[in-house]
Amino acid sequence: MLAGTATIDITPTGSVWMDGMLRAHPSAGVHDPLYAHALVLTSTEDLTRAFAIVSVDVCALDARDTDAARQATAARIGIPAAQIVIAATHTHSGPAAVGLFGRREEDYARDLVTRLVVVIERASRNLQPVAVGWGAGREETISHYRRLLADDGHVVMNWEPYPTEHIVGPLGVIDPEVGVLKVVTAKNPQEIVALLFNHAGHPNILSGDNLLLSAEYPGLAERLLEAKFGGTALFVNGAQGTVDIDGLRDRDWVGMERAANALAHAVAETAGEIAPSGAARLCGASARYVIPSRKITDHEWAWAQAILEKTGGVFQAMPDGVGDDFKAAFYRQLRQAEGRDLPVEQICLAVGDCAFISFPGELYTEIGQHIKAKSPFERTYVIGLANGYIGYVPTRKAIGENSYAEDIRLVDEAAEDIVVAQSLALLHHVHTCSRKE
Repeated sequence: MLAGTATIDITPTGSVWMDGMLRAHPSAGVHDPLYAHALVLTSTEDLTRAFAIVSVDVCALDARDTDAARQATAARIGIPAAQIVIAATHTHSGPAAVGLFGRREEDYARDLVTRLVVVIERASRNLQPVAVGWGAGREETISHYRRLLADDGHVVMNWEPYPTEHIVGPLGVIDPEVGVLKVVTAKNPQEIVALLFNHAGHPNILSGDNLLLSAEYPGLAERLLEAKFGGTALFVNGAQGTVDIDGLRDRDWVGMERAANALAHAVAETAGEIAPSGAARLCGASARYVIPSRKITDHEWAWAQAILEKTGGVFQAMPDGVGDDFKAAFYRQLRQAEGRDLPVEQICLAVGDCAFISFPGELYTEIGQHIKAKSPFERTYVIGLANGYIGYVPTRKAIGENSYAEDIRLVDEAAEDIVVAQSLALLHHVHTCSRKE
């Protein structure tokens, strides 16, 4: 197998609006630089058989931009667009590449497309013979299940101040698994080429009050791993829709460093136990389908209209979450877009008995765990927020319970069943193909 890596700086040169939180002001500076890291894997020097994974230090990515970067890469160096995964790390302190809660930074997004093409091309020029291995570790201190049941039956988010004596407990569990793909040079198993690591988390330790650009704890974890091992470290997020940091403590740079060190330590321990092999096979495929969009009920629309009459569609900044003013404007947007199905593309890449499967949004953690448990591969990891963004995909159960992410979802109740079925079908297809080669 051959592999190559590259890194490119994607830090904005001036002040920009930031994604992830409802902020009142654009960025005021840079705490730490933002990067895009690329890993290209191929079984031959023929790049039409290569796969690329790119980790990007932004909150989310617009499908228009990832499609443009993938198509341009295909035309320029030959890696098919259907074999390129471009994934946001989901830092909530990055530039507004989508404009989730406000204005999208169009100039930045255009420049980002160019930089993504460049970093993949550079990685493809750095190909060298490698050995590859994979393993799984655990990290249980960063992510917390964020949907809490109150004793009156309603759902409280874990960042909302609420009397602890009235909290019954979390409505689910986190996914603590840390997946690691270790790539070393074929001539020297001690020489790291890449560490691709996956963990389900919400990089929003810094709240909406923060106006400094930052790659958050995943970016610092990457830098710590590169300092320890050399090579390129790439973080890809998982099915993180129902996990979060502890919303009521350590919301500062010290807390970010704590989380980064914890994640880097888990990756380093796992990597140390992996013995790479030169015999691992590379295989993959992609699938496209649609998810029906959510339909706003007459009751929801009447509620939204009453709010909109008071706010005029303007919503206020908040350090965490959203208010009724934002939800009303969001319902209006959904009402106007009613009937437009949401396109989904998933790419599955398998290295030996370890599979990575992409998804363009924030899958609820329970859905990711279901996919992983039913996968035919020894290890399976979801790469969330990849090749576009369709928002949260809740479980049917969670939609019935209702809360923050259920209120601002784009998908209808059928989404969970469709995604699970499509993901498992793709995984089984790639598993069958990998056994035939």
